[in-house]
Amino acid sequence: MIPNSALTIEAKEYGRRLMSGCDEPMIFHCNYYNYWLQKNLLINAEFGMASAIRDAATVQGYQTAHALVDKAAVTTAEAVMAAAAVVYARQGFGTLNFTNTTAQGGLVTAPSSHYGQCLFSSCKGDFTQAQNLFDRGFAAGVAAAAFDLPAGSFSSELEACHSLGNKEGLFRLKRRPVPQNFFSACGPGLGSAKRKSPPPPWTETNVDEAAIHQALAGLDFSGNEEGLIPRFGVMLTDHFANFYNRISFHFLEVLEDTGLREVAEELLVEAGHRCAFNTFGGIMISPEWQAVVQPMCKTPEDWVHGIVAVINTFGWGTWRVHALTPERLVVHIYDDYESRGYIGMYGTASHPVNFLATGGAAGIMNLIYTGHISQAPVLDNDFYLRIFEAKDGYHATPTQSMAMGAPFTEIVVERQK
Repeated sequence: MIPNSALTIEAKEYGRRLMSGCDEPMIFHCNYYNYWLQKNLLINAEFGMASAIRDAATVQGYQTAHALVDKAAVTTAEAVMAAAAVVYARQGFGTLNFTNTTAQGGLVTAPSSHYGQCLFSSCKGDFTQAQNLFDRGFAAGVAAAAFDLPAGSFSSELEACHSLGNKEGLFRLKRRPVPQNFFSACGPGLGSAKRKSPPPPWTETNVDEAAIHQALAGLDFSGNEEGLIPRFGVMLTDHFANFYNRISFHFLEVLEDTGLREVAEELLVEAGHRCAFNTFGGIMISPEWQAVVQPMCKTPEDWVHGIVAVINTFGWGTWRVHALTPERLVVHIYDDYESRGYIGMYGTASHPVNFLATGGAAGIMNLIYTGHISQAPVLDNDFYLRIFEAKDGYHATPTQSMAMGAPFTEIVVERQK
């Protein structure tokens, strides 16, 4: 078991959250976002994104296991793998069993899996390919670190996945004759040289952001006995921001080479729409919202400020409402995780890279003003299509990005005419 002080999630400036020991930025995302992002990335097998997802997960597993050795003084390979499995479960990914894993590989089992089990609510049908790419990559990285090997020392071959109807996940690690080369992790990433500190929250509202944060701090957002986090009507993961950034930005690179960059951007924003609809929507009809936030909300604008206050506990950076009417929302985001990750991986961007934030900001306005989430509608696909495809719905545009050197990211959301 991990010592209580090891690999805790620590609050940092600008609303960021870092895993101690490896300085990995951690963010909350739900099964709907994980499904839609992975679905969109895997839209064409020729893009090679399945291996990119596994590789990005391998780096996160490797970083986590090494942090356990360095910070928690876990020394034997067996203890490192067992401790990493505890972290894995705590973050909501499910459970892993490395009992049969040696320095040459072995069979890893996943009795429960966020990616294998919790994506069905979004899929609305049967999967044609296994969804446990993250599980497989993470396990390969953990094993490599546990046996003091380079990160790319193991391949991970699928044998079973819950998403294909199997009772548990099974994947076989095999020692590569020559380790695969991987990119280096960028840790907490980098902010813009011109970045500014966020101003205080909007004062012309009935919403008390500090009180909301205090109430949410009293809730447990760690994995249950199955290593899963059921909250707000969704299944959360306390995930690695660098994993999301790596696979999203690599997808951009791949499609840019084929002349389809705009398509890639649309698909990434669409995943943000789905995240907003299900996560923000689920939050705003949840008992927790009704108990803590809704009593503060006297107007639709208060609902906007309320959900922004909740977002500021996710590790996504600090969101601030800069302007708000029923027709238009302007959000300034300080140290958003997409920009920090991009700068840390590639340097200054030539385009805005704030796809999740763009989709999320549009989702707020569509849920509150078009969908009237205050009336607690059923969050099904018909409702999603009705509010996001409405002729008078809202569209979001990033007008400046910290990744491009701006002091903060700005998203403008406007009602369509």
